[in-house]
Amino acid sequence: MLNLSNSNNKLNNKTMPIISNNLLVKNLVEYGLSDKEAKMYLALLELEVGTVNEAAKAAGVNRSSAYVVLESLKEKGLISVAGDKKIQHYIATSPEALLYSAESRAQAQESIKNKIADIVPELKALHKDTKQKPKVYVFEGMNGLMASFQSSLKNKEKFMRSFSSAEKIPDAMAEYIRRRTQLGIKMRGIYLDNKQSFNLIKMLPKTDEFVVIPNSKYTFDSNLAIYDDKIGYISPQNGGYSIIIENQDMADILKIIFDLAFSGSKGLSKKRV
Repeated sequence: MLNLSNSNNKLNNKTMPIISNNLLVKNLVEYGLSDKEAKMYLALLELEVGTVNEAAKAAGVNRSSAYVVLESLKEKGLISVAGDKKIQHYIATSPEALLYSAESRAQAQESIKNKIADIVPELKALHKDTKQKPKVYVFEGMNGLMASFQSSLKNKEKFMRSFSSAEKIPDAMAEYIRRRTQLGIKMRGIYLDNKQSFNLIKMLPKTDEFVVIPNSKYTFDSNLAIYDDKIGYISPQNGGYSIIIENQDMADILKIIFDLAFSGSKGLSKKRV
């Protein structure tokens, strides 16, 4: 604690400077005060009321900087000025104000934290060091479908996975399969048990793998191809359209799902016709 040698809480020429408690000063600095602000605030708590000279002497702060320190404490709401004296006298605010201020700041920080947490996904999406955001390409019409097929020929893995209903096979499919085979791109496919699928299977090279699943239990009208970092959704509906999504994470998880489905479907499959 700080000690006053004057019982009237005022300093005279014989009064020794107040010695600040190092722990209290340290805690107040951690709260956010400067070293001089902490010492001045503690001095005024002991003095109850004091002039600039008295407060500066008690705190061991140079008088030249005392005004700046006192003004800063006033702005923080930790001291006030007595208005009934010709010479300004300063009064320390009750220590409970520190606790109230700390609680208010903690609540404000918690609010800021929650707001930041809400926008982190958007911030991460903007960050250049994060993984690439998904890119989406849309192709329309049967010509668009074949254009999306052609893009799959630029296949670095030289391997494709495909779910196919084989509905409305484009006339150019045979040429596409020929080009794919020529480029050494193998395919693993899951097909529905229908006439269109077996017509498609007849075009496939011996290097392709496939399973045929019963369409009485599983049915879908569209097609899905997975290769490299891309997912191609192809539908013959409404004149035909396809959507290609380019994203490594999405492609990787769908590759795992496909491989599990392919492995589990082998017992259901029919032989190549």
